[in-house]
Amino acid sequence: MFRGWKGISISIAVALALFAGAVLYANHAAPEPQGFSGLEFGALTPAASARTPMLRRGALVSKVMADSPAAKAGIVPGEVVAAIDGTLVRTARQASDVVRAGRAGERLTLTLYDITKGEVRPRDVTLTLDAEPPAGRNLSVKPPRTLARQSPPTMTVAANAAWSKRILRGPTIKPVPLSGLGDGPCNGFAPLGWKVAGHQPGSLHVMATEGFAHAIHHTSTFSGDAQAYVRAYLEKQFGAPQLLTPPQDRPHGFVLQDFGNARGGAGFVIYRLRHGRIALWLAAVPGADVSWGKPLVGAVALSMRCKAPDAPKPRQRQKDVPATSVSLNCLKGACDESDYAATYLRVLRKGYVHNLKGEMFLVNPRRDFWQSGADGPGFYRQIGGENEKLLPGRIN
Repeated sequence: MFRGWKGISISIAVALALFAGAVLYANHAAPEPQGFSGLEFGALTPAASARTPMLRRGALVSKVMADSPAAKAGIVPGEVVAAIDGTLVRTARQASDVVRAGRAGERLTLTLYDITKGEVRPRDVTLTLDAEPPAGRNLSVKPPRTLARQSPPTMTVAANAAWSKRILRGPTIKPVPLSGLGDGPCNGFAPLGWKVAGHQPGSLHVMATEGFAHAIHHTSTFSGDAQAYVRAYLEKQFGAPQLLTPPQDRPHGFVLQDFGNARGGAGFVIYRLRHGRIALWLAAVPGADVSWGKPLVGAVALSMRCKAPDAPKPRQRQKDVPATSVSLNCLKGACDESDYAATYLRVLRKGYVHNLKGEMFLVNPRRDFWQSGADGPGFYRQIGGENEKLLPGRIN
């Protein structure tokens, strides 16, 4: 009798446990998809994480079905989803669950980072969910309309491999190509699409053809209050009162001041007053873009030089001057004032490199240096399936 009741009790307990498990699974299972997006998410790969250092979490867009809402919205594989409708995305599963819960006709706004481009910046994309996949794209086994998968781990580097571990991240070294700009005795380098906005003896002003980005180099005879001169020069250039930070002493007698104005412009000016002559380099960008725009435009400004009869005579390069911030003449022992002003590039994390054809590029010296390149330590870029070694220094 006891054994019978004991057996019944065990059977009931097992049945209750199975029922509770079924209820728990039903409550925690992924929601039945109500709308179709055409997206497939994956976990961030080491390459994606390396190219989006500003994101600690996120979901990688692994696939986008053709003619789907995601494709029509302009979403492409390789982008990283940082947020959906303002909610931060931490995993591919979370992104999948959020999208699966959306109904047909519902609009979702995805905050995306494109890891395939140089300067990664977020963009918001809105898509409207469909009820079913596009005509002719019906799937045979009713898979979930938004998939989430774990990407396989990447292989490790063999000991003493020819390339450094950085090669596993993919093409992270993407030098920014620069083209020469100038007029008469003044010249410099800027990204493609920039133009000369103005020039006069001892001055050169270049700007981007789209957006607010200005780089200026100016020299003139002057004696008096350098800060008052700089403030007046800025107000003349941008037509608005300027708010400047206190002057900061820089090596080799230069002074640095950051500035901003009520029109939304911001940037920096670095200058030196010596022997009745002032030389300044100026970079201005929108205040909202200072974090990424100031280093780029600053590198443009600090690449500019003007030949002037009253300029200080060239002198030997000092040890604290990085090779990626100076001209080839400076590397040979004849450094002018533009070379010493450009020591500020170390703070901006920018540097100049060139190839044997005389093409100029901009790199991040702290990040882009390969210790074990095919032709020895240095900077490289991928071209035609091969890696070309780049040499430090600017050619003007």
